Amino acid sequence: MNRGRLANGATALQLAPGQFFGGTRLARSDAHIAITHRIAVGLPEEVITHTHLDAHFILVTGGEYVSSAEGSPGGGPVLIYNPPGTTHRDHFARGRGSFFAISLTPDYAAMGLGGTAVANAPRHLVAPAQHALARRIAASCAAEVAGLSIDALCLELLGSMDARALAVPASTPAWLERAVELLRDCCRDELSVAEIAAAAGVHPVHLARTFRRHLRCTPGQFMRFHQLEYAASMLLRTARPLAEVALNSGFADQSHFSRVFTRHFGLPPGKYRVLAS
Repeated sequence: MNRGRLANGATALQLAPGQFFGGTRLARSDAHIAITHRIAVGLPEEVITHTHLDAHFILVTGGEYVSSAEGSPGGGPVLIYNPPGTTHRDHFARGRGSFFAISLTPDYAAMGLGGTAVANAPRHLVAPAQHALARRIAASCAAEVAGLSIDALCLELLGSMDARALAVPASTPAWLERAVELLRDCCRDELSVAEIAAAAGVHPVHLARTFRRHLRCTPGQFMRFHQLEYAASMLLRTARPLAEVALNSGFADQSHFSRVFTRHFGLPPGKYRVLAS
């Protein structure tokens, strides 16, 4: 943590990407996104004025949150967006509460917001679709959700703040077919939404939103389905060990593969092989 200067010359605490007040209960992170569930600790006056160097969303899950963000939560669930460089003293009344923090590195946020008309100021997000996206991202802390899915959900959430966002076409655009073909062909590789969008020739946010509109899933969910289909085919056609099937299908290890396979097909991969042979 570093110190920065406020307009009046006073010193403000600078929080690096992913740093927040409160104790961490759950955490998940990759190169660009960090998701944590935190519990407020200490009295409100212990939260001093501070500056966040990252762009982030705060999804309040308990307690009364006091924020200087624009707009009003209207007494309902609280979801706040803070752009990089936000200086504030947001805190929980009486020092009790809990929240999910969805932290985005500055370069990732800049990529997602590039060309949009999102105001560079903290704001409350009130649309039900925005809250649903934030809850799905938050749920990934405790679930084995593919990183590509979280990537797409975060880009959708960023894009949801742009009032000028392009309308999603009613018919399937040709570029989406190229993206789908790439995901099928490369389902065992590590891809980001930005890489898929670049290959399709569209903005990552537009790809994430259009993909869900037409295919009713994220690119990560689509890729996971094809990974499982490939794994099931390997189980039936070969006698390769489960660990090898897992790695060749794009999973990190056999344990992860077995859990996801069982959840999808209703029985473990070993039993699936025996019953289907």
